[in-house]
Amino acid sequence: MKSPIVYIVVMLVLLSCTRNIASGPVSTITGNWSIVFDSTYSGVGTQNHAAVYTGQPGDYFNFSTDGHVYTKEGNTLDTLKYSLLSASTIIIDSFGLTLNGVPETSNITFQTFSDISVTVHQATIDAPIEPTPAGEFGRKVVLRK
Repeated sequence: MKSPIVYIVVMLVLLSCTRNIASGPVSTITGNWSIVFDSTYSGVGTQNHAAVYTGQPGDYFNFSTDGHVYTKEGNTLDTLKYSLLSASTIIIDSFGLTLNGVPETSNITFQTFSDISVTVHQATIDAPIEPTPAGEFGRKVVLRK
């Protein structure tokens, strides 16, 4: 009678063990990231439309440890402030709407892709799309390290 119980216990132990072959997700946003794409809305009213920028070699989002993010998209350079609130939420100046002086919180997700020769870390920053009388506003940026 013991043998079926022992067999079940052994199977439960074996099935509960997992092996992590790929490295885990990036735990922080700090550092230099290449731009995959940056989508936002521009224009007001009937001129409001989605605009997508595809990253080019040399473009970047560089998140410093002092709360600044330095960006380069084509010939456009910018410096923004950011606050990482948790592993999944971030506030970046000019992402989303700012109401009563409070900027909107964006979601951030990290992914890691691995194959035999390379490990790619990807971050997606997603400011919610907000419909307003002036048009839609929001932003989604996909970055790779």
